[in-house]
Amino acid sequence: MNVKNDNAIAQRVRRIVAKNSDTNPLKLRLGFPLCLVLVLPFVLQVLGAVGLVGYLSFKNGHQSIEELAQRLEAEVANRVEEQTVNFLEKPHLINQVLLASAENSNFNLDDQSALEKLFYTQIKAHGIVPYLFYADNHGHFTAIQKLDNGKFISKIKNISTGKNRDVYELDQQGDRTKLIASNKFSSQEYFHYNRQDKKTREKPTWSEVSLSSSQMALEIKAVTPVYSKLGKLEGVLGVEIFLSQISDFLRKLQISESGYSFILERSGEIIATSTPEPPYQKNGNQQVRLLATASNNPLIQVTAEHLTKKFGDLHQITSSQSFTFKFAGQPQFVHVQPLKTAEGIDWLTIIVIPESDFMAQIDANTRTTIALCLVALLIAVLLGLITARLITQPIQKLGQAAKAIAQGDLNQQLETKGINELGILSHSFNEMARQLQASFTNLDQINQELEIRIECRTLELQEAKNIAELANQAKSDFLANMSHELRTPLNAILGFSQLMNRETSLTQQQQENISIINRSGEHLLSLINDVLDLAKIESGKTNLNNTDFDLYALLNLVEEMLALKAETKGLQLIIERDSNLPQYINTDDQKLRQVLINLLGNAIKFTSQGTVILRVKPEQQTTALNLDLDLDSDLHTFLFEIADTGAGIAPEELDNLFTPFTQTETGKQSQEGTGLGLPISKQFIELMGGDLQVNSQVGLGTSFKFKIQAKLSQASLLPEPKAARRVIGLEPNQPEYRILVVDDRLENRQLLLKLLQPIGFQVQEAANGQEAIAIWQSWQPQLIWMDMRMSGMNGYEATQTIKAHLQGQATVIIALTASTLEAETAVVLSAGCDDFVRKPFKVADIFAKMAEYLGVSYLYENLESEEAIPLESIDKLTSEALAVMSDDWLAELFEAATLIDQLLIEELVAQIPLEHQTLAQALQIEVDNFDFERIMNLSQTAIKT
Repeated sequence: MNVKNDNAIAQRVRRIVAKNSDTNPLKLRLGFPLCLVLVLPFVLQVLGAVGLVGYLSFKNGHQSIEELAQRLEAEVANRVEEQTVNFLEKPHLINQVLLASAENSNFNLDDQSALEKLFYTQIKAHGIVPYLFYADNHGHFTAIQKLDNGKFISKIKNISTGKNRDVYELDQQGDRTKLIASNKFSSQEYFHYNRQDKKTREKPTWSEVSLSSSQMALEIKAVTPVYSKLGKLEGVLGVEIFLSQISDFLRKLQISESGYSFILERSGEIIATSTPEPPYQKNGNQQVRLLATASNNPLIQVTAEHLTKKFGDLHQITSSQSFTFKFAGQPQFVHVQPLKTAEGIDWLTIIVIPESDFMAQIDANTRTTIALCLVALLIAVLLGLITARLITQPIQKLGQAAKAIAQGDLNQQLETKGINELGILSHSFNEMARQLQASFTNLDQINQELEIRIECRTLELQEAKNIAELANQAKSDFLANMSHELRTPLNAILGFSQLMNRETSLTQQQQENISIINRSGEHLLSLINDVLDLAKIESGKTNLNNTDFDLYALLNLVEEMLALKAETKGLQLIIERDSNLPQYINTDDQKLRQVLINLLGNAIKFTSQGTVILRVKPEQQTTALNLDLDLDSDLHTFLFEIADTGAGIAPEELDNLFTPFTQTETGKQSQEGTGLGLPISKQFIELMGGDLQVNSQVGLGTSFKFKIQAKLSQASLLPEPKAARRVIGLEPNQPEYRILVVDDRLENRQLLLKLLQPIGFQVQEAANGQEAIAIWQSWQPQLIWMDMRMSGMNGYEATQTIKAHLQGQATVIIALTASTLEAETAVVLSAGCDDFVRKPFKVADIFAKMAEYLGVSYLYENLESEEAIPLESIDKLTSEALAVMSDDWLAELFEAATLIDQLLIEELVAQIPLEHQTLAQALQIEVDNFDFERIMNLSQTAIKT
């Protein structure tokens, strides 16, 4: 084999490989390396087994932690309750001992000296009691207090001290040594705790928790009432203790590393806490009780808030509760337990333990599990790699040999030992390589012949392509110019008709005429769009836009648009609807309307006398075609027939009737039309599932018949008509908006000037790009309406010049283009325009774009929500009808009609009573028709009668 053949074969192999690669991209993307396929199952098995064990271990450990935490919290809460109750029982026991001694006549409570000695002895003996007192109902008061420094003081009030209470320092024997202080004092506050209902005041009780006046600590008084033998309350015997001892106990209580315990009143105020934080805080110059929700300890604060949120009110907690909530992303175990005594204590003991205090060992086990998983994974990967290497090495050699063949080296031979299957594969590969060498020798000759033929054919196709591109470009240029020349004057027609429709002084007939002009212009615009859309003409395809619509209304609209044209020629236009024709169907109403207007328009155009008839009916006149039919059923067929009594079409012209840009002899003589109406209609009908047929006799007339397929619909599926909101001005307190209109046609500039200036915009105009740039530099408009096709400097160049400046970036430029080509739309935007509006435009689109880009707020005309009253329900305006009003009112009406003062007449109409509203309606009709002379005559006649 010579070098030339080797090169040819190599090229052929590369083309085959490239072709296979290009035609099978999905296989390459979906493949997996063999090494991965062999190793991955081992890895997944190890991960699955170890992961499952680890997960179960973690889950069971977490459940055990919850149970342990709940038991620990309950045990701690019981210890707190037991210790607190024991602490609170001692003051009442001392009171009972003292009261029993007094009842046994061991001492007299009225003997203050003896009482001092007794109190001194009791405080010194018990240790935990810092304060004993007795207050009788005569205002006498006796108290002994042990201070923090270990000294004792006596507080005495009797007849000798008057309204003051004397404070004495005591020596080691309890005798008074010197007077320390004397200040006003009322013992009545000590009776406050027992002057309730009889049942309560007969029992020992507790005072409210308060801040001690002698030292910064919470205090509470255990009080016992003292009664005479006659049952009269003689005094109160009490013990005052400080609750800081409970906090000391809570701090010594070992819960966990980060756990807290605290006691609350039902009001949420802290009694004691295991934290160093005092149970009070400074509020201005005073010390007040501390709420748990205001604690400086975040965990206590959040726990209190969670309790309030969970139970609503702390009084709702009547039994022990255990729950969990999250704080800072970590679960917190909470146990709350009521703490009550027979003497009236009703507090809550709360234990909070973070889950993390228990999770140290669980986390250690998790880390061990992960380490074992990694070791097992490493072992599995190593074993998999060894196994994969034994298998993949021969396969890699096979792949390298195949790659060498693809590059032109067909002398490839493989030897594989160890694995039988791979040895068989290698042998087969060697045989294939030998056969390829023989086959490619023959293929090379065929390939050379094919390449010569392909090269010749390519030259021919390239030449044909160049010719087609030149023709295509010429057609595109023609269509673009035609689009501009047709749509630009149509923009003025539709624009000024919309502008005239904004006038409030037009009569109803004038408004109807303008509406007909508008609808006809819109139809003409639709026709131009379909004909001049290059994409549709070149591809021969037009998409259907199916909607639910009223078929009766569409037929009425077509009749209204063509009635005047038929009446002008003295023809009778008849629309016949079959009695079984459904009113609501679903298909492309725009294309159906265009077909009907095309065919009816041709019929009227080529008929000089007689009638033009449109007949519409369902193909099968059965009861199945009614509104009770399933709307989602199959398509239904409808038959349309347009018949005229015109000149007819010669038989030899029927074959070319639907050829674009071709007209019959009669059409040529009329010198109207382009020869596109029938071809477009035929295409639209075929899109709607039908066909168009024609029958004609010269001198007798022509009949066009076509069928379409559509689904049935109903009125409820029709889109709601949007109420037109007409802009009448700008809302107050807005900036001055400067608008520049650039167009080389005066009528188009005048249209926008007359539209925008009455609303309140500041508007200037420019006839070309040079003027636009000059005005932009001097006047700085916020928005420019830019026509893109102009003589001299066009809109593209002017836009690029303005947008090239930094200040021009803030100027909004919206293109006004008559083109329907999507390619030109992209060019407009790439030139720097912010947006575009196609000509002919709608007034609402102009206002909407300025609102979108400038944020303009408009004032709108008020829309009447009430439906118009039918004319037949309004009384005819007569002098007798006007006579129901007073002579003064009639005189004002006569004067207003004489002056043609429409506003004054409308004010007088508003004064007509409700029972004569038909009179008001009839009079308003005369005003709308500007028949002031008739109003003047009728009012004058009514005054005389």
